[in-house]
Amino acid sequence: MRLNFKFSNLFGTAYKCGNILFTSNGCGLLSPVGNQINVYDLQTDESTTLDVKSFFNIRHMALSPSVSMLVAVNDAGEASIISLISGSVVSVYPLKHPVTALSFSPDGKFLAIAKGHCVMLFFAPGCQRQFNHLELYRVYYGFLDDVTSIDWSTDSCVFLAGCSDNSCRVFSVHRLKKLVVYTLSGHRNPVVGGFFMHNSLDVITVSTDGELCVWDANYKLNEVEFDDTATKGKVLFRLNKRYRYASSAEGCLNALVTAVSFHKQLRMLITGFDSGHLMLHTIPDFNLISEVKLFEHAITTLTINRSGEWIGAATEDNGQLTVWEWRSQTCHLKAQSHARQMTSLAYSPDGLHLVTGGQDAMVKVWRISGGRAVVTFSEHTAAVTGVTFPASKAKVVISSSLDGTVRAHDLVRYRNFRTLSVPTRQVQFACLAVDAPGSLVAAGGLDSFETFVWSVKTGVLLTALTGHTAPVSSLAFNPDVAGYSIELASVSWDGTLRLWDLTGNSGDEHNPSSVGNTKEVVHFSHDALCVAYRGDGKEIAISFLNGDVVFYDPSEGTEKGAINGKHDLGVAQTTEADLVTPKRSAQARKFQTIAYSADGEHLLAGGDSKYVCLYSIPDRVLLKRFEVTCNLSLDGVQEVHDRRRFLAQYSTEAVHAKLSQNISLPIPTSRAGVDRSSRQWRPEIHVSSVQFAPTGDAFAATTTEGVLVYSLASVCTGFGFGDHSVLDRATYGGWLFDAVGLDETATPENARLALAEGKQAQALDIAIRLRLHELVKEVMESIPSNQIDFLARQLPTRQVVEFVIPFLARQLSGHSRHVEFYTHWTDSVLRSRGLDLRRGAASWALAGPGNRSQDSSVNKSASDKIGFLSEHGEWASCQASLVRLQGSLEQIKTNVIHSSPQVFQCITPFESKPICLFNGNVVLTATSLVDTQFEAVSNLWRYLQNVAMLKATRVRTAVLSSGQAATEHMDHLDDPNFLVAVSTQLPKKKNLKTKTKQPYKAKAHRT
Repeated sequence: MRLNFKFSNLFGTAYKCGNILFTSNGCGLLSPVGNQINVYDLQTDESTTLDVKSFFNIRHMALSPSVSMLVAVNDAGEASIISLISGSVVSVYPLKHPVTALSFSPDGKFLAIAKGHCVMLFFAPGCQRQFNHLELYRVYYGFLDDVTSIDWSTDSCVFLAGCSDNSCRVFSVHRLKKLVVYTLSGHRNPVVGGFFMHNSLDVITVSTDGELCVWDANYKLNEVEFDDTATKGKVLFRLNKRYRYASSAEGCLNALVTAVSFHKQLRMLITGFDSGHLMLHTIPDFNLISEVKLFEHAITTLTINRSGEWIGAATEDNGQLTVWEWRSQTCHLKAQSHARQMTSLAYSPDGLHLVTGGQDAMVKVWRISGGRAVVTFSEHTAAVTGVTFPASKAKVVISSSLDGTVRAHDLVRYRNFRTLSVPTRQVQFACLAVDAPGSLVAAGGLDSFETFVWSVKTGVLLTALTGHTAPVSSLAFNPDVAGYSIELASVSWDGTLRLWDLTGNSGDEHNPSSVGNTKEVVHFSHDALCVAYRGDGKEIAISFLNGDVVFYDPSEGTEKGAINGKHDLGVAQTTEADLVTPKRSAQARKFQTIAYSADGEHLLAGGDSKYVCLYSIPDRVLLKRFEVTCNLSLDGVQEVHDRRRFLAQYSTEAVHAKLSQNISLPIPTSRAGVDRSSRQWRPEIHVSSVQFAPTGDAFAATTTEGVLVYSLASVCTGFGFGDHSVLDRATYGGWLFDAVGLDETATPENARLALAEGKQAQALDIAIRLRLHELVKEVMESIPSNQIDFLARQLPTRQVVEFVIPFLARQLSGHSRHVEFYTHWTDSVLRSRGLDLRRGAASWALAGPGNRSQDSSVNKSASDKIGFLSEHGEWASCQASLVRLQGSLEQIKTNVIHSSPQVFQCITPFESKPICLFNGNVVLTATSLVDTQFEAVSNLWRYLQNVAMLKATRVRTAVLSSGQAATEHMDHLDDPNFLVAVSTQLPKKKNLKTKTKQPYKAKAHRT
């Protein structure tokens, strides 16, 4: 099993703090989530995460207009310079003080950073290599309080800085005789934002009390750039008009302004209030365009894209993020985080979806390919304690809660179709388990110490399993479906493991005692926290309060071994409220969640630590630790201990002072550089649930910061937008292959030369890009068998769809005698890229027909993605190739079984003699291998066939609604191939807003 898992995406958190930004082309949205940044693609409805890994929460961001460069500043004042092309941090500049605002100049040459009572002007970082990416140019003083906003003039020669001292100041970048510095004073409250008008020195300023001032300058912008001695005088500003916000909406009358943004070309002012309302006005007339209530809490940040079509808004209170299209009065994007910490997660059996439950009583289903929420179930009224999918049903989600109910949700109709509860009394459920067929559901009580079992089909409580003397902490069904017994394992805080036999008459509703007999009771010396079965059901792993993980054989009734993982969780600095040392606190750490890998050879464990540990079960050793976060804004992350802090808080005098409540403490959470009236509470890092993906190529963990997904494929290597192409290694393969296209080096001679030098990967890459069958055959048959699996994993998905699968189908259909060799290639390709093909096909089916972008450059870059293969018929070709490959494998299996040794012989390229497949066990091995490949191809082809039918249904609806279904075509509306062909000829949308808007939820409801 490959273990090089790397961070790939972050789910469950849409926004935390700081400002949001639109990309240069207006089709992407950057949102800070803790110490990382989420990138939302508003065209494909997908999200990905920039792996910034800042040491504190990101508070301010600025995007360069000239190069694909992003500057992000955290709470500690560290500026990270991030390349959006490579997705990596280029440099980190320590500002050594909290930053309140920053902004790039329109020409991209300068970067203004407000730090405390001054503004520092830097030369903007460029694309060339530099030792110091931020070079200081000038420092501007004169402020009496913190700077709140910075805005530039159109020519980048003058900038405006708003301040909390109720004033704004105009500065010149270079020394001008007509303008050095000018102060605008007229507000009675702190200034939220100040802006220049387009191609003018006229200024508008907005304060927190809802007052708007319009300032007129006596000089034009082009008259200030040059020192014309013939024209005497200085630049002066005059207060022309003063307005106040007025609203008839309830709760917005006395609301305070919390965020403001301005579009200079459209002269449109966007204002956000602490009541959650959003207002749009024209400037300088101050006419109201639109008013809407987006949130129930205060709007934290606002931004508008370059075209002025979309408005981005976010609130810090519950982590909501919205993209509002003001012309159509619709939400293009609405993302919401779990309001509180997540408690559990589960993968769907097909690996396409992920479900999470949180303490906010919400159950959310996420699409793994795009990272976006599909649906949210809010029927629970208390914290969700467990979520799961039945192993054989990918469209059913079952959840348990502290409200005393177990609910089954349907992912086809998006409804709660079954509610299970205890009819006689109210019970709080702490854990959940469901058997493989999905017929039985078990939930453990938190206050009743019992385990309840229901029938999902009838909704009747079958039995209540008693015996535990403490809350039931975890449940697990035996996944071995080969036998006829139904075995349930339960662990409790009483330190016991109980195995239950549920093979009784589960259909007898009138005799509950016929279900549930105790098979075995195993006592341990510590409280049990979590239990998990191995995939074959022949081993159980149990985590305990002392940090140990014990492996138990249920069939033999013996303990097979244990792992002491207490020291693997690390030692972290504790909070100020703790009365113990970090070393003492580390002794109480434990694993609260464990999960087996698909092969059963490895165990994943997480708990009260910032680490997720991966163990080798046969060797009982730690193989790797995954650090889920390095964000020092959370408690439990800092591992470097300060002796002075220890003496100040853990000395005898300090402990006695705390116990006697006589200690002299400062005002709660008063610290320099922050709001002294707000309480500072730092959440503690915690891993509540971990689980491997069914395919084994990824695992997910629910943490304090969200759902972190780690995968084997190297993803998120490029995040360019607009003129910069979006590179994605999940689509374009690994580091060995270059899928840019043909160049002067892609020649048959270079391919043969690379093959002679032993560079099989380079030779195969050139041959596939040239699309020469004979050359690909020559190169592929020269590759040793032990290199096939490795090279197949590095093949780009686009090349697999467009060429490799059709080539393998052609070779196995009678064009080659090396049947075993190409069957090995088929096995490796389908194992490495089968999940990508499923996800790509699912994204194709979910995409609306006829969606086109107005921007040709964006459309060109987007066409490189795997999701756009459908527009050129590659998915139909891939499906036809799979059908051909399926037929070839079926014919091979028939020949292996029925043909004589003289008729059918299999020769591999590296064998001098033919190998007969009909000698004893060899024929069984070959038949089993072909059977496996036939089944894999059949399943993948059947999946693509279902996806094509779903796509055809969506296209049929679009054709009928667009009026293109002419009379002569009415008879072909039931033909999927005709409909897929027509989907490329549908009329282009006149506005990008209709891509996801009609309606927005319809895209999520059609999975």
